[in-house]
Amino acid sequence: MESDERFDIVGRRLRRPDSGPRLTGDERYTDDLALPGMYVACLVLSPYAHAVIRGIDIEEATKAPGVIAVVTSQDLPEFARDDEPSERSRFFLATERVSYVGEPVAVVVARSAAEAELAAELVAIEYDPLPPISGIEMARQPLAMPVRPRTRAQLAVSDATKRDAPNVNGAIRHQRGDVERAFREATICVEHTFDSYAVYQSYLEPRSVLASAEPNGRLTIYTPTQGQFMVRSALARVLGLPETEIRIEPMTVGGGFGGKMVLLEPLAAILALRFKRPVKLTLTRQQDFLSTTPAPESRLTVGLAADADGLLTGLRADLWFDTGYFSNSPYQLVAQMIGSYYRIPNLDIRSAEVLTNRTGTGAYRAPGLTPMMFALETVVDELAQSFNFSPLEFRLRNVASEGDLMADGTRWPSMDLKALLQEASHSPLWRTPRAPDEGIGIALGGLRGGAESASASMRLNADGTFSVMVGSVDLTGTNTGLTQIAAEGFGIAPEQIRVTTASSDSAPQFGLTGGSKVLYSVGNAVLEAARDARAQAMAVAADRLEAAVDDLDVVGNQIQVHGAPDRFVTLAQVHALTIAQGSHLAPIFGRGNVANPQKAPAMSVHLARVKVDRETGEVRLTGYDAIHDVGRAINPAEVEAQIHGGVAQGFGWGLREALIYDDHGQLLTGSFMDYAIPKAADLPTINTNLVENPAPFGPFGAKGVGEAPVVAPAAAIANAITDATGIRLRQLPITPERVWRALIGAQDDRA
Repeated sequence: MESDERFDIVGRRLRRPDSGPRLTGDERYTDDLALPGMYVACLVLSPYAHAVIRGIDIEEATKAPGVIAVVTSQDLPEFARDDEPSERSRFFLATERVSYVGEPVAVVVARSAAEAELAAELVAIEYDPLPPISGIEMARQPLAMPVRPRTRAQLAVSDATKRDAPNVNGAIRHQRGDVERAFREATICVEHTFDSYAVYQSYLEPRSVLASAEPNGRLTIYTPTQGQFMVRSALARVLGLPETEIRIEPMTVGGGFGGKMVLLEPLAAILALRFKRPVKLTLTRQQDFLSTTPAPESRLTVGLAADADGLLTGLRADLWFDTGYFSNSPYQLVAQMIGSYYRIPNLDIRSAEVLTNRTGTGAYRAPGLTPMMFALETVVDELAQSFNFSPLEFRLRNVASEGDLMADGTRWPSMDLKALLQEASHSPLWRTPRAPDEGIGIALGGLRGGAESASASMRLNADGTFSVMVGSVDLTGTNTGLTQIAAEGFGIAPEQIRVTTASSDSAPQFGLTGGSKVLYSVGNAVLEAARDARAQAMAVAADRLEAAVDDLDVVGNQIQVHGAPDRFVTLAQVHALTIAQGSHLAPIFGRGNVANPQKAPAMSVHLARVKVDRETGEVRLTGYDAIHDVGRAINPAEVEAQIHGGVAQGFGWGLREALIYDDHGQLLTGSFMDYAIPKAADLPTINTNLVENPAPFGPFGAKGVGEAPVVAPAAAIANAITDATGIRLRQLPITPERVWRALIGAQDDRA
């Protein structure tokens, strides 16, 4: 499905400028950097989930070759000694106790990485272990030992939402209508509890940062972050420095998926200031597994009620997330979205996060929506089966449309899930008969999308090319799309434009690369800057050619008089005219400064076809269709790549990946030997259907696509397994063992 509008540059499949260096290994990442006089740091992590620190013996480590110092909490400024920080960015090193496995207790500073790692093994720490709070069930009990002292905010949350337990750190409730009556009077009700393990973002590049302090105390931080201005603000807040005294150099990000925010930067900055040398801190893969910010474990109870016509009348949801030791779970986002995909007049949604003795959690591509959609779409499928409707028809009857109420009382902006479901009905994957033990599943996906104010600039260079400056980090190829937007806006070839992400000292303002909003927000700023630069260039050309601006065309690297191609001025000449000594013409410098007034939902429908081996429980994907409303595909190749990557991650979440902790808070799957991520051979050809329903406020109608593809796969696969076998599983990941045990149980029930 495509719109009729046509463009010269937008919609073309352009290759990413950085694809060569990334594919050949020539790209430079943070850990590749080496500054003169640089020291290297290595963390010493807690092996206990909860313990009192009785003593730290650093004598042997200090004597090790190449060691400059072994730093403990006592060596840090007083403001950096806090075992109860309000946020992760305020935590440095444990002082009196540790509260999760992987918590930093000391840091060895040496002349090389090898020397630092060897010395770190010599740091002897005496602990007095304490019982940990491990897992949601233990944490949410009213009489559970508190992971942290209860704050006034926690007490207020408990009073307002009736979540009266010491480890409930945040809670929200959405209510509408009379849910209990809807369930009492319903023709059919379905309600189940669904569990999902914590999930690691599995980026290729472990966390790394290099901090350098100038003699005057000004800091430069080299970091692969998804938000340079967010890092600068956090450092200024924590260190008590003006933001102007901190420069962030955003490095190439070797995979983020929501995980590369703020973590090591404050500690690296403190070390650089202390030693007056550049200090680099890079985690090993095992350290990254233990001590960073994975997606949280969840327990979701979801119930739906429907009337005799198969129309949904009530939703009841009780949602719990394990946020670890620091608050950063998606409990609020999930509470909003679970009650928004379908038209439901009565709902009662409670969502909360609980503190545990585990590492703090973070975002992972569409935070929380993958397990949420698994729960919701499983219940929807079961209701459809109870009414003897096809899963697709049942969704068409109940799906929300533009203008319908969301769970929080706001209304859906422009979106059309019905059109996507109708596209799915025509899919050969949906229509082709199933073979024995083969099934097909369907699931909705997508999210409301993000919007943020943004600025950009576009400068004409002496050779007739343009430099576009943005503050967004190019995490997923967005600079290629921004190049196309600038080229389309000015009317030149993309080869004449180079988009650069500048450092925080000179970059135009933008927030976080996340929430599927870079192209949607920064794209508008770039488009405005391109049109501004074009207007300026046309005015200069009109002055030189003695013609009206309306009579001029941009052709290649020239501005010509319409109908008289021999009367022209090149873009290089335009530049020369504006910088000539005594010129009355200003240099060409376009500016874009925008604030999007409305979010643009990025919705999808996914179809998964699976084959189940009843002897082993193995599930093999045999076909996959991803139907996405992308607004406008600025670069279809990049859009399809984002969908392919999201489906692969959703497959991993649905069938493979799990961070499993034991009752003592120990991570049992803390390496890629134990933590199973999908391989290319596990995936079938992923068919993408790009539906172009232009977003009213997107650049050329574009909307975000980065996060939406991961939402539906686990749900679609689970429903396909049910279609193939008749069994329903309610825990992610759906491993071969779980499938096999469910099949054996079904056989026993029939016997």
